[in-house]
Amino acid sequence: MNQLIACILLIAFTAISWATPKPMESIENYNVMLIHGAYGKERGFLDISDSTKIKEAYAATKALDNGAALGRYYEEPDDKPRLLHWLTTKVFEEPEMNPANVHPKYSYVYQWRSFSNPANSSYNNAFELGDRTWYMPATRYEHRRAMMEEAQEVKACFVVDSGDTSKNLHGQEALDSMRNHPDLYRQLASRYILIGHSMGGVVSREYVQGNFYNGDVDKIIALDSPHEGTGALNMQLSLLLFCSEIRRKSFKENRV
Repeated sequence: MNQLIACILLIAFTAISWATPKPMESIENYNVMLIHGAYGKERGFLDISDSTKIKEAYAATKALDNGAALGRYYEEPDDKPRLLHWLTTKVFEEPEMNPANVHPKYSYVYQWRSFSNPANSSYNNAFELGDRTWYMPATRYEHRRAMMEEAQEVKACFVVDSGDTSKNLHGQEALDSMRNHPDLYRQLASRYILIGHSMGGVVSREYVQGNFYNGDVDKIIALDSPHEGTGALNMQLSLLLFCSEIRRKSFKENRV
């Protein structure tokens, strides 16, 4: 009898869980991300021991939050349109990106920062790209999350209406608030198109092949990406080995 009651309760609980609507991100809207290639350490984030706090994606005022021009929407100081502007308005036919019309449903191209360790392995960079558990509290990266989540934060906007006054929330605060409102949350793009140049294409592939992949990428466009290694690097390694062998023989002969 007790087993029967337990089965009935389990069935009832399962039915209620299925019937209750859950927030679900949009499957029609896209986040389009440009993934950069190998980048010198001086152009990426600095060492973790640096005490300077890195801003969250929405609050960053520069393309990579460090002055690098990669991914900038307009060229400074002339405000000439760059690649992001062309892709957004011409290819994806979205309106101009400005604070007045940023909306979760728009497929704005996102490339806001470099990897925290640009000289690291493509596998580690892939983890930082897509795994939403990537964050480093109590460090200079405490306002940064996985780059895919940052792409959502840049477009997130939430209005708090408290009667006579209202407040506009942006960035992480807005994204966290939207998750509690299914109608707004479903407008957020949950699918990704990754456009990776050089190492960026390798990083994109490493992400979708990794064991932390979220199944959220529909397309990867790799531009000049060395998926099978680079011939130039192999030649350089061979040359180094050859020179090392010459030095070894020369040293041996001089000793004789």
